[in-house]
Amino acid sequence: MKKIIKTAFFAAIFSAFTAGVFALEISASDKPEGWASYAGKTDLTGNKIVPPSAYGADGGEGGDVTVTVTNRSELVSALTKGKKRIIYVKGIIDMTDTGSGSLLPETVSGSNPRLDALLKEKTAKTALPVSSYKEWKEKYTASFNYDENQGGKVAELRTELNNYWRELVFLRLQSNTTLIGLDENSGIIGGSVSIKNVENVVVRNLSFTNCYNPFPKIEKSDGLNADFDCIAIQGSKYVWIDHCSIGSKFSHAEIESDKYTTKDGKKIKWQVYDGLCDITNTNDFVTVSWCKFYNHDKTMLIGNSDKKIEDRLHQTITLHHNWYDKCTQRLPMVRFATIHIYNNLYTNTESKGIDRRAECRIYSEGNVFADKEKSVTSNTYGSMYDAGSKNIKTAGLSAKPEWIPSDYYSYKADAADSVEALVKAGAGNGKVTVKK
Repeated sequence: MKKIIKTAFFAAIFSAFTAGVFALEISASDKPEGWASYAGKTDLTGNKIVPPSAYGADGGEGGDVTVTVTNRSELVSALTKGKKRIIYVKGIIDMTDTGSGSLLPETVSGSNPRLDALLKEKTAKTALPVSSYKEWKEKYTASFNYDENQGGKVAELRTELNNYWRELVFLRLQSNTTLIGLDENSGIIGGSVSIKNVENVVVRNLSFTNCYNPFPKIEKSDGLNADFDCIAIQGSKYVWIDHCSIGSKFSHAEIESDKYTTKDGKKIKWQVYDGLCDITNTNDFVTVSWCKFYNHDKTMLIGNSDKKIEDRLHQTITLHHNWYDKCTQRLPMVRFATIHIYNNLYTNTESKGIDRRAECRIYSEGNVFADKEKSVTSNTYGSMYDAGSKNIKTAGLSAKPEWIPSDYYSYKADAADSVEALVKAGAGNGKVTVKK
């Protein structure tokens, strides 16, 4: 038996080598697979579109700005330059560090001396003066009842602090931007990448960790909620996220343990994370490929409301060869999207896998689930068709697909038996070399 297992394993590894996963070289001129490669003349609603002639900063050939950045100020500046920009990231950039050090706490219930000093300064002579982040968490939570909407001076102060933090950590990508990490030690800590109302954006070979929001707000009967995503794609077209590692410093269990008491005596967790990669508000032609998502609760939200009917026949998205490891839910949660989910790997799923919501049209293919019972939620909204996935729960799946991916773009799906070895070997940043 052991010999058979070893033979199958090494056969899959050999397949990974021959597929180019281990020695893959990437460059700014590469093309995506999936919906981001769609070259039609209209979108699914019939509206005319003009696909890019190449991807990101004109396929690496027409970028009028090509630069390598190593710190926060260089990165923020580079994102505003030119009409087409290729930005290479070298090293780890902490978006909370403006030159005096990081503001991010090292433990889930702890603080940071610089963050303490910031709060002492920003809250002096306000409705809620504090001398530390720990004191802010305790006093802020205690200033509201669990089942009431926020209002008044304390709520206004939280909004001011949150807006300050947003300007500190947001990376707003413009159209025709290619952002590439140069090696396995290149990435962003504490940052939130905003891809909003733009076209033709490529993000590759980067790690994104600890997108921390220290100022969550109390929402009526829903506890404390953060509102920054590691990557947020909104109202955009032709976006490709590839070979990135996206995760959280603190686990779901750690977040659950960090609780504070409301004015009416309810203990609630201090929620500092939102999504890892949320795709909301009427996007078209998005591919997320060869990424590793890890150590997170609300991982990937696609469509943020059942009432968002303007998303119909938009949200054209492909997810392929991604690895979801130690993630709790939203893998992804899907509303309205015409979405192709193929050759993804799901391990250590804590709660729910692929989650069907309003009017979704899911074409699942060749995915691999470690836990059959957590592969697909019991919801039967919209439609979900599966072809050849391994260890998937089939109850409630559609007998026929509502759409066929090959009618819209070319792609190559791997056999499910080879997916685990391929994805573990190739997903995430640092698994490729970069040709400049």
